[in-house]
Amino acid sequence: MLNPLRESFRDQMRGSACQEAITAVEFFVQDPPQPSTEPCFHYLPPMRNRFDLQVLNAAGRLVHLIKIDRCLYSAEEGRRCDCLLLTAEQACFVEFKAADSDITSAGHLRYARAADCVEQLELTIKDFYKRGIISPGALVLAYACVGRTAQRPYPGADFLALSASFNNRFEGIPIRVRLLVENVLTIK
Repeated sequence: MLNPLRESFRDQMRGSACQEAITAVEFFVQDPPQPSTEPCFHYLPPMRNRFDLQVLNAAGRLVHLIKIDRCLYSAEEGRRCDCLLLTAEQACFVEFKAADSDITSAGHLRYARAADCVEQLELTIKDFYKRGIISPGALVLAYACVGRTAQRPYPGADFLALSASFNNRFEGIPIRVRLLVENVLTIK
């Protein structure tokens, strides 16, 4: 997948502006909050924000962090997910959403809505397929990072409906997609 990606986005992929190669056994990915115009980036522990994605890479595999929003695509090109984590075996598209405030009026942790991530994940995955970056039959993982780290898996009927709706968006496209509402990604 990396070579077709580099070919399709030749100008953006020159140098290493839109990609990072990471072999750390644990790292985090953060999408800088508005008003920043910078793309997402990785950092090493400890965790800075509960809305960040924790990546566990016990074998120290090579992971390519591809910066999609504000790097491969400009704001004028429409909404796209934030990044792609890519290994020889896995393609994981990631969209970050943070709640406007951390605490509800009742004193509980506030989470962003996973449904708010779906459109950007869909548009990016479909465009990558159209460009020939994603091959027919490929398994694509789509992560909605919404600060929900306490409940695994994402609870019940809401997730089942969201997942079914997400899968229906790819009707007629010969790829397998799997939506995950998770802030931890394990590299296999």
